[in-house]
Amino acid sequence: MRTIILLLKGMIVGVVHIVPGVSSGTFMVLLRVYDELVASVSGLLSSLRNMDELKKRLLFLVPLALGVAIGTVGIAKVASLVLDRHPVLSVLFFIGVIAGGIPSVTQMHHDMKPSAGRAIAFAVGAAVAIVVGLVGRNESLTHTSAAAASAPNLIQLAFGGFFAGSAMMTPGLSGSYILLLTGTYEPIVEALDSLTDLSIDWAVLIPATLGLVLGILVFAKLTSMLLKRWPAVTFYAILGLICGSLIGLWPAGFAFGEHSLVGIPLLLVGAVIAYFLGKSTEGEAAAFQEEGA
Repeated sequence: MRTIILLLKGMIVGVVHIVPGVSSGTFMVLLRVYDELVASVSGLLSSLRNMDELKKRLLFLVPLALGVAIGTVGIAKVASLVLDRHPVLSVLFFIGVIAGGIPSVTQMHHDMKPSAGRAIAFAVGAAVAIVVGLVGRNESLTHTSAAAASAPNLIQLAFGGFFAGSAMMTPGLSGSYILLLTGTYEPIVEALDSLTDLSIDWAVLIPATLGLVLGILVFAKLTSMLLKRWPAVTFYAILGLICGSLIGLWPAGFAFGEHSLVGIPLLLVGAVIAYFLGKSTEGEAAAFQEEGA
């Protein structure tokens, strides 16, 4: 059952990761897999000397990663179609999911009492998410092509993948926005879409994937260190990132009217879904955090 749940959660993260403005890191927190993912990735190399520990980490990472791959490649076209036709309603649903999962974040550490330092961490996290979200909102999908297999474009794709992977491990920040800012969003999405037609664009996928994996590894190690040394402060910063992302995500020019008749119920449905998905692995993340490398 746990494997199936992890597969489904990975699929959700995979779909979310290709949506500009929506943070897959936030969803990993709300789905209660974030700190276990950080611990598993950051401690993967050290666990090679302990087969039992390695098996435990792989039993978590493999179904989650498989779900992300299925969600990113297999459901990307459907998700893109829905977003293109109903962008405001889609965003309102995502906002509901994020808002509905916020209370569970406060339960991810045993001591979450407010303090001056924790309030500052929250404010800094919120400010970063707001700035990145508002900057990303003003970016268009047009860019110079990065699909040609020239050295500058390969480097551009690798850097785009690296910062997208870093954003993926940073709740409140959207990896897709980072790809937009680096001009690599369209060629990467097109390369992923082509996989469903059994066409592989190696010149795009190899450098982008290598950069993505490196970004995940680097930021997983950094986040693991922060969670060990200052767990409550780190979770307050994460909470700030999540709350701040709602401001940049809110649809520009939204007015209560035709959209609100369907959008508000969708927002509420998203909140309910987030609550039950978060509860499905309650307690596992905190336990793994104590064991993590």
